[in-house]
Amino acid sequence: MRPVLRGLATLLLLGTGLMSLAAWLGPLDWRLDLLSHLRPHYALLLALALSLTAAQRRPRAAALAGLLLLVELTQLAPFWLSGQAPAGPPALRLVHFNVLSSNPRKDEAVRWLSAAGADLVLVQEVDPAWADALARAPGLVALDVVARADNFGIAWLVRQDVQDRVVRTWREELVPGIPALAAELDVGGRRVAVLGVHTLPPVRADYAARRDAALAAAARWTADQRAAGRVPVVLGDLNATPFSAPLRRLLADAGLVDSQRGFGLQASWPVGRPAPQLAIDHCLHDPALTTVARALGPDLGSDHLPLRVDLAWSMGQDP
Repeated sequence: MRPVLRGLATLLLLGTGLMSLAAWLGPLDWRLDLLSHLRPHYALLLALALSLTAAQRRPRAAALAGLLLLVELTQLAPFWLSGQAPAGPPALRLVHFNVLSSNPRKDEAVRWLSAAGADLVLVQEVDPAWADALARAPGLVALDVVARADNFGIAWLVRQDVQDRVVRTWREELVPGIPALAAELDVGGRRVAVLGVHTLPPVRADYAARRDAALAAAARWTADQRAAGRVPVVLGDLNATPFSAPLRRLLADAGLVDSQRGFGLQASWPVGRPAPQLAIDHCLHDPALTTVARALGPDLGSDHLPLRVDLAWSMGQDP
């Protein structure tokens, strides 16, 4: 039994270590970037490898496991330990939900959306049946709906008593053939622009390239909004985790804050499947705003969990 456990510990250490290191090469190739999504899982496996090698009194193997684990923890720790800027006046409650086109639990999902208290709701994978269901959502008004037969329909809903704060909505096409929706709201005398985005999943080279192009276009959109005097927010299913090179590039290029900072990873997908849980539903916002609450909603029949984010003005950012 001891040789078997020794071999298992070695395989666990070397296999996880190689995958973890390869993930750092994600900017060079989309397939390597896929490995970056699993950093929380690498940390768990390396912690197990450290425990096994330490119990087996293998100091060099344990030291290597500890070093690799420390590298992973430096990537994970900011999501629990890094707070955001002190909060000032309340601004917006946003809800995002990729409802899954084939989801049969439409009534239940619509009831939850109506009760979530959101000022603005972004719904993705909206087909004609979902559009009909959303039109009956109590207390919510459909601002713009792009219903499609594929998985890239999208809709904005607004709470009825917030409707007069909506300055306008408009449609964007960050990459050809995939719609995005934008909304501009008057929030305490300042204009906030929110971009709703659903990118293609990086399951093959051309999809990964179009996903990355959409994220780069979102960075340019953010710059355009700031130039126009608006405070930008990017919301949606970005098909990338916080560890993915293209998402990190978006955050750096656009100067946006990840709302997950200080609230944990909050893995939102895939629900009800025997697969690693990943955080791919995001709210990224301008530093003029601070995330004061962030939570995932319940299982409502989709392969995603809904996301609710409360934003306030950062201290000193008087609306």
